[in-house]
Amino acid sequence: MAGLLIGLISAAVTSAPASAAPSNMPGSTATGPDRSCVVDPGDRRLTVDSLQHRCSSEQILELFEAAPVGSAPVGKKAIALLPAFQVRGRLLPYDQARTFTTLQNKLGDSLTFTTAPGGAPWVHKNYVWGADAGGPLTSGGSRIDGKPVFTADFSRDFGGVPISIHEYRQLTPTVWIGRDIGGGRSTTPPQPTGGAFALS
Repeated sequence: MAGLLIGLISAAVTSAPASAAPSNMPGSTATGPDRSCVVDPGDRRLTVDSLQHRCSSEQILELFEAAPVGSAPVGKKAIALLPAFQVRGRLLPYDQARTFTTLQNKLGDSLTFTTAPGGAPWVHKNYVWGADAGGPLTSGGSRIDGKPVFTADFSRDFGGVPISIHEYRQLTPTVWIGRDIGGGRSTTPPQPTGGAFALS
């Protein structure tokens, strides 16, 4: 299902005008709602609501790139998919990204950060039909910008194919911001396919 949806989006972006390409330069015109993008270290709900409804797609990606790696999430965390989605490095228009993430949000609502039987850190996705096989939680460099991240590879859910790789950074003491990108060979510059999310 996920592969089919990403394939349909890829086809749409291939025919999109060049203006659909992302711009991460300071002062660039951001797509999306013209509202205040607020990150409040003392207010988890305000921060997540802002990421979901007030921050532009560009601001969401910039917040991920600027966030420190921080501490790894622990226990069960609610996941909120955010209106930012790239296909081969190109940012979808805000409204399309919101539609896609709204559909995905109905499939699952949380992640559980736990340990595997051998004691290694492990992450499970909690879908409406139950928990998935999960994947190991490791630390290393981001496939997007090379800076430190926590990473979870969910290839066990897709017959060993790295369709979903999570990268996590701690945005506030109670909120993590992440990217869900496909696997495959790294490129220079990076051309990720996937979205963004918040954990709280």
